Amino acid sequence: MRIPAITRRTTAMNDTDFAWESLLKTDAPAGSPLKAALFTTYERVDERLFVEHLLPVFLKLSREPDGEGRERQYFLLELDQHLKRLHDQIVVVSSAVYDELPGDESEIGATYGWIWRSIRHLTVGRLGKAVQHAKLWMLHWGGTDADKGEYLEIVVSSANLTGDALKGQMQAAWRACLSLQSQRSTERLSKWGVLPRFLAELAKSAGDEERLNSFVELLARAVCPNDVTFIASVPGTHTRQTLRTTPWGIAGLNGIAPLGRGTVAATIFCPFVGAWNSEALRLWCERFEGAPSRLRLIWIDRDHLWAIGQRWLLPAASLDAIRESGGTLLHLPNTGESTTAFRFHDNHRGPDPRWSHAKVYMFQRGRSRRLLVTSANFSPSAWGREHADGSITIENFELGVCTPGATWPLDQLGELDPSRAFMVSGVSTQTSSALSWARAIWDGRTVHLECRCARDVDLRGAVHDGVVWTEVSGWRRAETDGDCRCAEVPWTFVDRVPILARLTWEQGSLLVPVFDEHRYSIQGNSLPSEVDADLAQAMCDELLFERYGGPVADALDNIAGEFVDSAIAESEWSAQSVEAIDADGAAERIADPSEMENDSIAAAESYAMPALEWARHYLRMVDNWLSRLQQAQDTHECHSLRQDGESLQAAFHRQATREGATKVSRSIGAKLAAEEIAILLQLSPREL
Repeated sequence: MRIPAITRRTTAMNDTDFAWESLLKTDAPAGSPLKAALFTTYERVDERLFVEHLLPVFLKLSREPDGEGRERQYFLLELDQHLKRLHDQIVVVSSAVYDELPGDESEIGATYGWIWRSIRHLTVGRLGKAVQHAKLWMLHWGGTDADKGEYLEIVVSSANLTGDALKGQMQAAWRACLSLQSQRSTERLSKWGVLPRFLAELAKSAGDEERLNSFVELLARAVCPNDVTFIASVPGTHTRQTLRTTPWGIAGLNGIAPLGRGTVAATIFCPFVGAWNSEALRLWCERFEGAPSRLRLIWIDRDHLWAIGQRWLLPAASLDAIRESGGTLLHLPNTGESTTAFRFHDNHRGPDPRWSHAKVYMFQRGRSRRLLVTSANFSPSAWGREHADGSITIENFELGVCTPGATWPLDQLGELDPSRAFMVSGVSTQTSSALSWARAIWDGRTVHLECRCARDVDLRGAVHDGVVWTEVSGWRRAETDGDCRCAEVPWTFVDRVPILARLTWEQGSLLVPVFDEHRYSIQGNSLPSEVDADLAQAMCDELLFERYGGPVADALDNIAGEFVDSAIAESEWSAQSVEAIDADGAAERIADPSEMENDSIAAAESYAMPALEWARHYLRMVDNWLSRLQQAQDTHECHSLRQDGESLQAAFHRQATREGATKVSRSIGAKLAAEEIAILLQLSPREL
């Protein structure tokens, strides 16, 4: 899938340029493994998009999700193994999810709900009403054999994690991939402006203040690109004194005005305009030394394709305020009428049925420009409402990045007659919900539920495992906050895993993924719902062997756990052949099973004994595992690799049992590998 975006790129050399490209890509060196990731989004994550498109790209899976039968099961198992190794290292933050999932209740979460056992899903609103509208990706990449360095990739965009956002819309994005230093630096961290504080406030609103600290520490190891300024909004009312030290919302515009003299002109390109009046427009413009008369809003006419379904919204009252203040509308032509229609970039080809969800602001004074790529629509909810005492009230979490400007097609637009502008009578305001935040955690024995809820609400709850709902028997008030309620659901099902919690009240319902806080070795026993339990263990062993240098697991034929089908049966190796090898002292070549064509153990000209060959092959996997363990870059990676070592030991024992008496040579090799790795696991990190 290609996700189109007008991307503003910052390279290691600090050059900037526009590109027309997919968001689902990475600038990290080829082969770099993902170590951790943070994704923020407004709407509920589209699990199908996440599993079948985003995760395969960033986890660099070797299999495709659209296979059938066992081929698809191998994909799901490979994804599951990657997620378990990254257990609790991938975090998603969104607003609370109030809508029900489509389809029969028995199918809720049954397809891909199991990913949330390893991926921590947080929602904002623990401290009060909040909307998570920022679109931030932070990807921590590890080193490769050729490149030992680590990288932090940051993407700030307008894209939610939904299928429509990444297939039916065009987005704007800023991307940077930065080398990480080995040690943190407080001075480096300070260069990132409000971004570290934004992450801290996001975690606090999600009810888990420490959860995003690791991503803040990554910023302390990376050099912020020159001429880059982050602008962020955090819900709440912020005093004048607070805004001096942490300029949230419109207060952040103070630091991005282009150099020079004279009034700053602002050009705004976004699909949603909130409720503005003349005074609010004046205060917004004053923050960057501008004026409403120098304000230009790029907009569509009534016949534009994007007017269908009210994808772009401009209240009539806000249009009146812009016109009364001297602002101008610029006409945005259709992008889908013909091949000669307006294009955002040279590589943008029409006709294009997608509509723009991008939010871009251009600030200009003379020839000096600053370009802001952000999640924030032109709305007081995003930027804040300024009060007489200088305080600002903000409703949304928003994030943007401001860089030196550039020339692009939006410079060439003509004026739009306001009488032809597409507008609506008004925009709906966000209504407060009786339940604003919740989380669900399973510790292996009990599902712990917690939510922020109005005191007079009759709250009910249930936990779903893909088969049945288990009702919550009772709620209690949290000791530290009377607006929060807690409940525990004892989990007695040995063979079923909780996936989803649903909290309901008279006016609505809230869906909450259940996070699995098991230790890795326990959590590792769970499987994706589509995988055949009878074949799962052998398939998992094959994938584990493949990870450490074994042959690629065969999704169609290699079901019983065998590595490859031998072209020369062990029975054909006669005593005469063995004597010939002994007499010569050594074979000409020791065949590598993974290099043989047609999955053959040894070509006819090879004189290697199968037992020796298979032992070397299995032990090479042990060596590969040990090498990775010795090069582990942090505690989590070391712990994950040691867990893999324990899994390899068990897999080698199972492999020996499978091969049994019919393939004695392989069985001996698997037993030797199991014994070798058992010895290594007993050694301390220093001894290794």
